[in-house]
Amino acid sequence: MENNEKKFNPEESLKLIDDMITTAKGNIKDGSFYFLLWAWIVIAGSLGHYILLKFTTFEHPYIAWSVIFVGIILSMVHGFMQSKRDKVTSHIEKVYVFIWFAFLISYFIIGFFSSKINYQITPIVFILSANATFLSGIIIKFKPLIFGGIFMWVAAIITFFLSPENQLLSIPIIVTFGYLIPGYILRCKEKKDV
Repeated sequence: MENNEKKFNPEESLKLIDDMITTAKGNIKDGSFYFLLWAWIVIAGSLGHYILLKFTTFEHPYIAWSVIFVGIILSMVHGFMQSKRDKVTSHIEKVYVFIWFAFLISYFIIGFFSSKINYQITPIVFILSANATFLSGIIIKFKPLIFGGIFMWVAAIITFFLSPENQLLSIPIIVTFGYLIPGYILRCKEKKDV
């Protein structure tokens, strides 16, 4: 039986890997969409929660976080439309998607059991966000996301020492440096690369 597999030397193997990463970076179009969407969703949820908590007598100020469901729906619709446009999906793109899927599953588990940790989920969610953001930056070789992930790790440590109200106020700042600024830089890069 004849072996039709081509043997690669180390240089060809590295070139193939680099080509795959470049293709995946090109196919992970509109990556800025998700970072910008979720930055604004999280900012709206945290500020809404804080405003309801501090300036109203509403009994359930956390209801402001239901804006997350709008983000999930918009993300799913955008992802579905994007998958229709992209005919081929690389292994790297699948890893990218599963990193964020793992974040989402972890987020819902934490949310479901938040009463077990006295509803102090902000630092934990930022640790998970930092992981996914950092790894996304590594995958697409985009330093602002890598730095955004590192910033969120540091911020997560600091938020462990903040009161719940101050955690709510810290969220927009952390998300601005972790998602929003890298997202807008990525959007500019996407437009430039077109």
